[in-house]
Amino acid sequence: MYLKARIPLFLLTLGSMSGLAQWFPELFLAHAGYSIHSAFFLGVIGAIVMILEKTKINEKKIHFSLGISLILLGFVLDYTWV
Repeated sequence: MYLKARIPLFLLTLGSMSGLAQWFPELFLAHAGYSIHSAFFLGVIGAIVMILEKTKINEKKIHFSLGISLILLGFVLDYTWV
């Protein structure tokens, strides 16, 4: 069974960026205020998603088990980089 890589890559992006924001808060303007920090975080995620859309990586068909593995990798990165 195959699926498009869009949702697994999106969840991988969310998990890895969340983990990076917790591990290296100075990279995400953590001392600039909550609203600026949130806007920058969402902007970075939006930029990554746009790059994936423009390069058509999201349109690739991947196996279901690889999709689940990408999603689990996103969760693992989020929880281990705390």
